Amino acid sequence: MLHLTALHLENFGPFKGKQKVEISTKDGVTVVYGENMRGKTSLLNAIRFAFFGKVLGRGAKVLALQKVGNWEEAALGRFGFQVQLEFRDENHVYKLTRSCHPRRGVTVPRSDDDYEIEYFLDRDGSVLGPKQAELEINRLLPEQISRFFLFDGELLQEYEDLLSSEPDMGRKISEAIERILGVPVLTSARSTLLQLKERSDNREAIAAQGDQKTLEFGNHLASLYANRLVLNEDLQRHMSDLEALRAQKALLEEAMKKKERVAVLLEKKDTLVLLVKEIETKRAAKYGELQLAMSEAWSSVLAYPISQAMATLRSLERSLQAETMRAEVLRSLQLDAKSECPACLQSISSEARSRIEAAVHSSGGAHSNQAHELAAVRRKVAALEQYGGAGRLANIRLRWDAVEESTVDQSAKKDELEEIVKQLENVDEEALRKTKTDLESANKQIDALDRGITKTIEALDENKADSEGIRKRLDKLAGADLAGARKRRQMFADLHRLFDEAVSVYREQLRKRVESDATRHFLALTTEPDYKALRINDSYGLTIVHNDGSDIPVRSAGAEHVVALSLVGALQNNAPLRGPIVIDSPFGRLDREHTRNIIRALPSMAKQVILLVYEEELPPALARQELKGQLRGEWRLERRTAKHTELVERGD
Repeated sequence: MLHLTALHLENFGPFKGKQKVEISTKDGVTVVYGENMRGKTSLLNAIRFAFFGKVLGRGAKVLALQKVGNWEEAALGRFGFQVQLEFRDENHVYKLTRSCHPRRGVTVPRSDDDYEIEYFLDRDGSVLGPKQAELEINRLLPEQISRFFLFDGELLQEYEDLLSSEPDMGRKISEAIERILGVPVLTSARSTLLQLKERSDNREAIAAQGDQKTLEFGNHLASLYANRLVLNEDLQRHMSDLEALRAQKALLEEAMKKKERVAVLLEKKDTLVLLVKEIETKRAAKYGELQLAMSEAWSSVLAYPISQAMATLRSLERSLQAETMRAEVLRSLQLDAKSECPACLQSISSEARSRIEAAVHSSGGAHSNQAHELAAVRRKVAALEQYGGAGRLANIRLRWDAVEESTVDQSAKKDELEEIVKQLENVDEEALRKTKTDLESANKQIDALDRGITKTIEALDENKADSEGIRKRLDKLAGADLAGARKRRQMFADLHRLFDEAVSVYREQLRKRVESDATRHFLALTTEPDYKALRINDSYGLTIVHNDGSDIPVRSAGAEHVVALSLVGALQNNAPLRGPIVIDSPFGRLDREHTRNIIRALPSMAKQVILLVYEEELPPALARQELKGQLRGEWRLERRTAKHTELVERGD
């Protein structure tokens, strides 16, 4: 098991000059206390740099080398830094030294290209060659699984992605979990057996081509084999492209996640811009309607005279209409030969008829004039109605209010837009938009590749079925050479099937063991008595189970920390590769009781634990009380200047 024993620093981050942290060779917990910005994360990064030559900032972003060296030394023109890590594994003692210094001829380095990184690995007093050292480091602590040994509170949050099949980050963590649990050993053997089976397929086809009776079948098998090679190459290429795209997507998602608030503001800004334009268009239309109504607004000034004229004309209209009707009735009675009145149904006497005829005769052409005059009066009434004051004024008032409402609404939206623009003043909007566009493009490409991979797999399945059909027919025509090739192919096929089943069984057994151990750790860590267990999914995501058997759907950030630590402990318990866990600020979101439980349980999670905390997060008295004999060392980070921190062993 990998066990750290000492860390030597030279001008790394705030650690000016040469400094050293000694770590007990006994199993237990070492605590390093330091306030914010004193160098706790730098210590974690120093270990990471020693093993992998990388220094990570927030969000797992690789930091530029020129930002890693001590600032005070850099101000004096002294650039570069060095880390030496001492550790042991089984019966071997190691010293891993990695240094970063300006390239020859570079006086003031300005980019990573101006630096050169060198390292060497000493094992039991002998320096290993570069290739051997690389293989040894990868054996001791592969970078792909380093997240389970070196992590901070921010990294713990990523384990929530294991509960969802959507984020690519969850998939990468799941793959790393299987790597630390040793699954790749089986999957690699399975892949090798598949290759051997494929080669034996080809040998069987060649053997069949050597016999006239089986020549046609052999040719067909050879053709299918050649086609299968092409399909497998396509599949591998697609899978490789998909892996690269998923990695790109994970980075883009992380970038979008960091700028989530800005992205929301930007989206709101785009919505407001469109809304302002839409309101402006509607306002322009309403203003046009108001202008049309205002073109006849003068009529409202004449509302009273028009109403008076309308009253006079209406009276005249009624009078003329009555006279015209009377004349029409008289004329009708004159022309009608009947002796009854059509209105009262009374008999019309000769005397009355004479009076009617006299009245009609005396009126002469007056009837015609009345009809013309009535038509003229009605035309005047219609003309004046067109400019009716009250209705016109109400219409103008409504349209004016609509324009005012649109103006106020537009002003409010513009003010809101200006406020968002101010908040986005120092934001590179183009870069954010590009990230968003790149993420959408990556998603589309991933979808296209997924469809392509599905089609390729379907074609491979069809190819396999055709090959099996031909082999069944070949079985009846087998010669000695063909029988030997067939036995070889069948042996590799059986072995491949065996390892394929073994991978499935082993994965299921691992999940059950991890679930059991994670539950054990979780119940020791949580303060909630109604929580019963943790349930694992196919991606090693853990869900909290209530006593009534139901799942807890929503978890706080603190609960997420507890679940993640439970998973890390379970992985340490079940992994073939064991090592120390170095945790930076794990208790920031936890209450005191959860902190107490975790401190008490840490020695059962890993044989060596290094905690980087500030005293309010983990009071020294609490650590001593809960760890007792498992507390192997206490160090503190003392401030000398804003750019200079000293490592001091606690003696109190």
